[in-house]
Amino acid sequence: MKRKIVTICLAWLSVLFVVGGSRPESCGAESKMAKYEPELISGAVDMVHNKETMKEAFEEEEQGKAEAALEEATPEEKAAEARTDAYFDNSVFVGDSIMLGFRNYAMKRQDSFLSRLQFLAAGSYSVNNALWEVNEKSVHPMYRGKQRQVWESISMMGGRRVFLMLGMNDLNINGLEGSCEKYKELVEKIRETDQEAEIHIMSMTYVMKGKGTGLLENDTIREYNSMLKQMAAENGWGYVDIADALADENGDLAEGYCSDDFAHQRPEAYDIWVSVLRDYAKEQLEKNNAEGGMQEDL
Repeated sequence: MKRKIVTICLAWLSVLFVVGGSRPESCGAESKMAKYEPELISGAVDMVHNKETMKEAFEEEEQGKAEAALEEATPEEKAAEARTDAYFDNSVFVGDSIMLGFRNYAMKRQDSFLSRLQFLAAGSYSVNNALWEVNEKSVHPMYRGKQRQVWESISMMGGRRVFLMLGMNDLNINGLEGSCEKYKELVEKIRETDQEAEIHIMSMTYVMKGKGTGLLENDTIREYNSMLKQMAAENGWGYVDIADALADENGDLAEGYCSDDFAHQRPEAYDIWVSVLRDYAKEQLEKNNAEGGMQEDL
């Protein structure tokens, strides 16, 4: 009987230690737990603080390396980097919650070309509902304090280059061909408002392995991206492949880049975005220089 009583008391003490809830005085544990609670809480806070400090230190170290590399660069190399960054002047990035994550990432890194980017992004945004009228139920991105048609906002922003990433909220509604047709219709609206705007389609990124639903799964996403790439080529638009840069060896969204065990992304993924976008800018600048040289020869 005594052994049973001791076991019960020990069990209660374990519960009290873990959850830190109300402690019956009959167990005699309150004064003992009160002694250790401040240390436990302080330790937990220190662990979180140390983790954040280590992360900040790592980011500062990486930034320091980048700055050091730039200082060691030749004047020609520095000029080339500046031209790459300037490529994104007056750019507007349009998209859904995946793009919204990139916007939040960019806002914290204003010491780079990311400070030049403008965003029109909203959760649940799609090529389908982008064509809806603005009303109390619409999900159009906000600009200057109110929802507007995205082509109107782009024009007001003075957007020279428009980067579009949409489709995650479309495939299960419109299917592959329907989503591409809606995409074309959206681009036409943008070009009607501003005929000089450059259009650049960004691939739709993948989801975690086995986490897709319906048509929102990686084989279909690959087919969709292939159709977008072809559509871009046929219409003279640019195409940026973000998806494959974030994929693992199986062609799924790499676990280390995912923030929610589904499709949304961590800052480490957006680091990759930055590298892909800068490489893309360099390719476009080289292409433009080559075409300019050809025109001069003619």
